[in-house]
Amino acid sequence: MGHPFTRSIIDFPEIGMVLFVPCFCIESQLMINHEKIEEWIKEAEERPESAQLILKHIANRLRDLAQRNEELLNENIALQLGNRVEEYERRIAHLEYQLELLRRHFGGTLPDVESLSPNGDSRSVADQTYSVLVYTPHGTVARLLVDPQAISNGQVIAHLPLTHFEGEAPPHILATASSEELLFVFSSGRVSTLPVEEIPPVMMGVDQEVRSEQMLVPDEPSGAESLVSLLPFSGLAMCEVLVQTSRRGYAKKIGAAMIESILANHFIGTGVRLPTDQTFHVSLCMKEDQLILFSRQGFLIQLNVSQLPHSIEEVMRLDAADHLVGALVREAGHSILIATQIGKLIHRTPDSFDTASSFRSRGTALYSKARREQGSRVVGAAMVKENDIGVALHSQGQVTLHHVKDLFGSGTIPVSGELLAFTALALPGLPAARA
Repeated sequence: MGHPFTRSIIDFPEIGMVLFVPCFCIESQLMINHEKIEEWIKEAEERPESAQLILKHIANRLRDLAQRNEELLNENIALQLGNRVEEYERRIAHLEYQLELLRRHFGGTLPDVESLSPNGDSRSVADQTYSVLVYTPHGTVARLLVDPQAISNGQVIAHLPLTHFEGEAPPHILATASSEELLFVFSSGRVSTLPVEEIPPVMMGVDQEVRSEQMLVPDEPSGAESLVSLLPFSGLAMCEVLVQTSRRGYAKKIGAAMIESILANHFIGTGVRLPTDQTFHVSLCMKEDQLILFSRQGFLIQLNVSQLPHSIEEVMRLDAADHLVGALVREAGHSILIATQIGKLIHRTPDSFDTASSFRSRGTALYSKARREQGSRVVGAAMVKENDIGVALHSQGQVTLHHVKDLFGSGTIPVSGELLAFTALALPGLPAARA
């Protein structure tokens, strides 16, 4: 046992443990153990020419172990500095946030996994309260409470001081459950979240009048940015992609893996290519969904979400004076109700027009060229079922509610001045319309 290689194993057995035990194999692919080490020693003593091959394998193993040791050291340093810990904490916080949104989406109790869907709602009418949110580009928001069990057709629920906002882009409306989480989307690409219930509801006076000071600014736009969209966000955990659209008909999809970073950085990007364009909307989608876009001049296009680009591209060709006024996700069993500024309604089913096979198409005309030349303009659209409630915003400030079943029959909304916006409130027991 006088060979120097043998003495190193005998004199320093702890080195033998580190170097030989962890998964070191030669051509036979056998795990190294003490018996194997003894065989190598004996082999080297009996056949000195084998010692070089054994040492070569040991040297290779030493190099692999040194590399792995450096990786573990770097990971240990990252853990000590808190970088990896912070990353895990962010992931855990994001998952907890999504779980809390799901609980609120389903009325505080999560349903069976089989019943989960991005648009499901297991609550009854009695379990839920509802809100209509009227918001302006300056970030002003008026929250109006709605009792779905006490709605009469054509009911005026508020009279807003819209003359206060003359000269700017018209206000938008959103109707949703009061337990929802809202995503605020700004023209700069900034985003923020806020529960609906943290926006105080307005208190109506005589004739349902709302004072200007009651229209609050929950998240004030910074600099030149404007508030372009509010959308319900509690279905976040059940979506696979976000689809961002611009006013000029450009779009891109964003994978769900990016949502954590978007929310952490409060930034989704402007989503535009043209200097005259700006972000229009963000939609929660599944990969197999169809996205339906509506333009103000009365054109519609249906696109497969799976075919949308990951970088911003033109997906709908619009005239210079045209822009998007609606972006809906197709829902099984729903039809589409489209409103013009004079209160005329267009009722269509999604299967009444084809899905576009390519981008940059102008889409399908919703009404004739003659009506377009006479000034007919689309102000809003919604995916609806018969028991839903239509919500209309009039230029003279009235916010009115309408049973969708009655709208199907009449085909019109009595208008005070002109309609500025139209949407729908989906009641529980049926799939809720997604933003």
